[in-house]
Amino acid sequence: MRLKYALTIADPKSAQIVAYQARSTGNSHLTKVDVMTALGMTQARHRGGLCLLYAKYTKDADAGRTALIELTKYARTQARKYVGKIPGRRGAITIRTLAMLALEEYCRTADTPGAKCRCGGSGEVCDRKETDRTGRLVIIPCKKCHGTGLRPISQTRAHHAIVALIPGVSRATWYRVWSRFYEALLAWCYSQESIAESEYQHITGMSELNKEIIAK
Repeated sequence: MRLKYALTIADPKSAQIVAYQARSTGNSHLTKVDVMTALGMTQARHRGGLCLLYAKYTKDADAGRTALIELTKYARTQARKYVGKIPGRRGAITIRTLAMLALEEYCRTADTPGAKCRCGGSGEVCDRKETDRTGRLVIIPCKKCHGTGLRPISQTRAHHAIVALIPGVSRATWYRVWSRFYEALLAWCYSQESIAESEYQHITGMSELNKEIIAK
């Protein structure tokens, strides 16, 4: 079971896990207690990654605040590498602002207002030419969003936010310097998500293995 689905199953307002198991193509022996235990262990080991996922898929405000704190900490360690030293309080505000914007972009889903691509959020579209040629429906990844289901986002807003704090950051400077920093923060979010996913899969895999051994 993917971690993003486990987050919603563990939510008291969600459907019961049996509903997920009924739709599953494989044999799942996980109970709701197993899922919640695995989530607790994952959070203890990779707090930042799990908070990012909660913020993204459940829109949990507390998780969002924690994720922003963790991302801002990382941003502080990388700022000098990408943009040099920004003195004083302005530097701290600039770094936090960029982290906030990167987190906002990372947390977009098809449910986010205005985030859906023209494909409707599915990430797929009908290839009309091939459909007409073959006489059968041909589905291909959406070229606009590259299969993500999300409308491509411009960095113009982030650029304007930085200019408001540091006047003189031209468009060329943004793309040559600051954009790389922004992309690094986004990459960190996805890497932490991947780490948390791997840890969760490892924990739940061990849980299912132990149950199989006991059953034998």
